[in-house]
Amino acid sequence: MPLRAKKYARATHGNGIHYALRRGVARPPLRGRQARIAVRREAERWAAKRETELRGGGTAITFGEAAERWLSWRLPGLSHANSQRTVEQSIRDYVLPVIGSRRLDELRRADLVDVVRRVAAAGKVETAHRLGQRIRAILDHAVDHGDIESHPGAGLSRVLPAVAKTPMAAVRAAEIPALLAAIETYPEPVTRLGLLLLAHTFTRTNELIGAQWREIRDPETWVIPGERMKRGLPHVVPLSRQVRAILDELRSMTEEESPCILASSQNPRCSISNNTLLFALYRLGYKGRMTGHGFRAVASSVLNESKLWGKDAVERQLAHRETDEVREAYHRAQYLDERRKMMAWWSDYLDESRSRTQA
Repeated sequence: MPLRAKKYARATHGNGIHYALRRGVARPPLRGRQARIAVRREAERWAAKRETELRGGGTAITFGEAAERWLSWRLPGLSHANSQRTVEQSIRDYVLPVIGSRRLDELRRADLVDVVRRVAAAGKVETAHRLGQRIRAILDHAVDHGDIESHPGAGLSRVLPAVAKTPMAAVRAAEIPALLAAIETYPEPVTRLGLLLLAHTFTRTNELIGAQWREIRDPETWVIPGERMKRGLPHVVPLSRQVRAILDELRSMTEEESPCILASSQNPRCSISNNTLLFALYRLGYKGRMTGHGFRAVASSVLNESKLWGKDAVERQLAHRETDEVREAYHRAQYLDERRKMMAWWSDYLDESRSRTQA
């Protein structure tokens, strides 16, 4: 096999997508070493064919074909079905109708700029920035597969307006008692308990929604695996007495039939949807006033203003990024004792706030 074809075969084999190219090739029912051999042979056959096409000046595939191949490789790696739908739909709605039929070797920088600028002009600036990243990823993938040697898709964000950052809606600390009282009235039990967990743990909403019982390492510790964290690092959440009580209540409802802590009522094997907790806040009258992320903002404000806890411990519990890698590695192993006390204090603070409204 020619050297360049071997390179393409390695790239294809490494990405593990040869049976998902949507070229009518079905994955054989093989396992272990047999599967690896079959995968390698299929990759080599495809790569040799592409090498022959390129040597003979064969026609490059279209952007649409490259996009389908990238989607079939990328989507299984996204953990949430909603994220998969969002990525795929953005390509199908905004990109393929414009340049899907164009050959990769015909695409010019101006063509790609036109795609993202159209979306930005429609008022979807953040979507336009993400599309630029996905277009580049599709073209990078095509380079890896030997369809093209280079492409003009880098840095498309430079031609777009900056994304306007608006803070997530969050109530003031003084409004927390009324919010907790409202949450207690929510009729659907899993959603109600999910909102209380969000208030007590102040994790990111998707981190809580994706939580599974196996992540509760011991009665006082929840460890969110790195693949579910924004930064790809495991995150420890100390569990207060109040959180353990909430988990016990959820366990009695869901553990036997679902691996998910917040199990969906429609399909107990899956978690509730990404918007369930947000829409519950809307129904409680907090639309535009409070979001799931808002609990993080309130907790950060109260904990820092209390002067009882070190800033590093608060930031570590919020799983915020450290700019100094050495300092960050140190912090991952430190402050856990302080964080356990801090999370217990925070849950007590919420309980005391709630009791004041009942007095």
